[in-house]
Amino acid sequence: MIVDAESRTDSDLPTFAPAQLHPVVWSGASAHWTTHQYRVAVREAAEGLTVHWKERLGRNHVDDTVFWQQTLSPGAQEPGKPKLTWPGALDDKTVRSMRGGIEPLVKALNLLATGLNLTVRNVTTHTRTELS
Repeated sequence: MIVDAESRTDSDLPTFAPAQLHPVVWSGASAHWTTHQYRVAVREAAEGLTVHWKERLGRNHVDDTVFWQQTLSPGAQEPGKPKLTWPGALDDKTVRSMRGGIEPLVKALNLLATGLNLTVRNVTTHTRTELS
């Protein structure tokens, strides 16, 4: 508790309030974060997010990195591989605009999700070194 108190006064940066994270993320991390098991908390948050979307899309059989790469890839979905897409008819101008604008964002998000899975989730899963 002393370290936490000192860290709050060492910087003018806003404090980090993990309880304000999305419930899918925080529910997996909370029990571990509050007991200062940060590595396990980060791993559980990452796992929870991936499990949430795999269950919603019925893709539990796919490896995590491949799941995010396929789910966030541009273009039409393939049979048996549902993706996150903007809903609506292609003849609607707003739907076309949203899908056209989302495609470059999805490419960036795909790289971010893949990178986070490889550098955060995998590292916290395959090592035992505690995070500070």
